[in-house]
Amino acid sequence: MSQYKSIALFLDNPGSIEIYHEFARNGNHDLLHLAKNPQNINELPTKKYDLIIVEISHPSMTEIEFIDSLHTICENIPIIVVSSYFYDTREIVFGNKIRGFIQNPLTVQKLEAQAALYLIQETQPEVQAPAPKVVDDMVLSNRRLTVLLEISRSLTSITDLDELLSHIIKMAAEVLQAERATLFIHDKNRKELWSRTGIGLKASEIRFPSNQGVAGEIFQSGQSLIISNPYEHPTFNKEFDLKSGFTTKNILGFPLKNINGEVIGVIQLLNKKSGSFDAEDESYLGALASAVGIVLENALLREKLKKQLEDIQQAYVELDIAQNTILKETKFATIFELTGIVRSAASENDVLRVIANLRSDYLFDSKLLRSLDIIEHSFNKILSDTEAFAQQNGN
Repeated sequence: MSQYKSIALFLDNPGSIEIYHEFARNGNHDLLHLAKNPQNINELPTKKYDLIIVEISHPSMTEIEFIDSLHTICENIPIIVVSSYFYDTREIVFGNKIRGFIQNPLTVQKLEAQAALYLIQETQPEVQAPAPKVVDDMVLSNRRLTVLLEISRSLTSITDLDELLSHIIKMAAEVLQAERATLFIHDKNRKELWSRTGIGLKASEIRFPSNQGVAGEIFQSGQSLIISNPYEHPTFNKEFDLKSGFTTKNILGFPLKNINGEVIGVIQLLNKKSGSFDAEDESYLGALASAVGIVLENALLREKLKKQLEDIQQAYVELDIAQNTILKETKFATIFELTGIVRSAASENDVLRVIANLRSDYLFDSKLLRSLDIIEHSFNKILSDTEAFAQQNGN
C-alpha cells in the first residue's frame, strides 16, 4: 500500500470524489480537494504534499497550461493525471511534467497501483523503475503541441473534407519535417488505395492495388512502419521513383482506422529533412491518425449519403420529364394510368407492367419508346438508391 500521507486533488468531476475518498481511507492518506486556480498552485510548496492528482475532463490549452504551472512550482512532487483524453499522446502533450497517467474509467485499484509505483521509486532507489521516457526536444517544443491542438480544433471547425484533409497533411509534413506527405483512402469497390490529398506530389492522383507497395503493406497489416532504407525493403516499389525522378530516403507510415478498428486509409511521409524518422515521430503521427481516422470515416459516409440523395433527386427529375414527354405525345388512358402509378409510388410490378403494355402497343413509336426507357431506368434507380440509403441509415 502507498505511504503518501498528503495528497492534493484537483478535481473537475465531483461524481468520482467517492473513489478518491475510498483510496485515501485504504491508504490512510490526507486528501485535500482543491480548485484549479493560481492561488492554490502558489500555496502548494508550503503544504508539503507528497502527491498531486489532477483530473482533466476536457482537452484544452488551459488544462495543459495548468499542468505546466504545477510542474514549474512543484517540480519535485509527483503529478498523476486522470483523464479520458491524451492517453496515446501523453508523452507528447505532457512530456516529463507528469509521473503517472490513469485513463478513465477511474477505479480505486488504478489509483493504488499508481501510488504504489511511485512509492517504490521514492523509497527504494535500488529497485527504481526506469525513469520516464526522455522525449526529444522537438517533440516537446511548443510548435508540435500547438500543431496538435490546432489540428484537434480543425476536426470540428472545418466542414469541407478536402480542405480538412489538406490542412492536416500539410501540418503533419511541416511538424515532422517531411519532403512529401500523402493521405491514401481505400476504395472498397476497386480494392485500391488512392491519394485523396498530398504535399509535394506531382501527380494529381495516385492509384494502386491495396495489397501493393509500402502503403499497401501498412493497410493490410494495420501496423505502422518506419523504413530507413526503402530500396532494401521488400514491398517498396522503385517504379514510382524511376518515373518521377524522386529519391525516397526514408518512410514513415501509419494506418487510419475507424471507430471499429477497421483500416480505411494510410498516412505516409517521405524523407525527413533532418536525419531519419524515429519512434517519437511515429508516436506523434499515431496521435494524428487516431483522430483523423474516425473523422474521415464519418465524412466519407456523409459524402456517400449526399451522393445517394442527389442521385435519387436526379432520377425523379428525369422521371418527371419522361412522363411529361409521353403525356404530350399521347392521350391514352394507359399513359395516365402509368403516370398515376409512378406519382403515387405504387409497387414496382405495377409500374413495370404498364411500361411493358405500352411497349407492346407502340412498337414503332421510337420517341415514345425512348421515353419509356427513361422512365424504367429512372424508376429502377430510385428503387436502388432508396434501398441503399435506407440500409446506410439502419432502416
